[in-house]
Amino acid sequence: MKAQGSYTMSFTNDYEIIDHTADIGIRVRGNSLNSVIKKAVLALSDLMSGQMKIDRDEEKEFKIHEDEPDIAMVRILEEVLYLFEHQKFAVSDCRASIDNNDYIIELKGRLYNLDELKEATEIKAVTYHMLSVKKVNDNWEATVIFDI
Repeated sequence: MKAQGSYTMSFTNDYEIIDHTADIGIRVRGNSLNSVIKKAVLALSDLMSGQMKIDRDEEKEFKIHEDEPDIAMVRILEEVLYLFEHQKFAVSDCRASIDNNDYIIELKGRLYNLDELKEATEIKAVTYHMLSVKKVNDNWEATVIFDI
């Protein structure tokens, strides 16, 4: 059993998994804030959908107005979580664009059935614990922890 607050990291695809006591998190890096948002959305989708194959049959779009990038990240991921849980929409691709403080998120994916979920991680919430979205040298990095 892990000690309270301990975590380990492993690298998968374009993100690192942060295994945190009673939680799981991701760390993504990219050359722009748009890229980091896209990678975070796809990492969350990957965790929630497990081994499910996700086609790009449908599209969804939403916009969030937010001054702070870290708060915008949480709100974007909360919307993706909502779409997955309540509309049964699994994301396979994401495009993020930012105009002033408007974050426009375009998603591609498909509707799924619960029986398709295998090896999926049930995400209960996007948290503010250890939340970080920042520019590091010439790149961006984001860390987000999810309640499971």
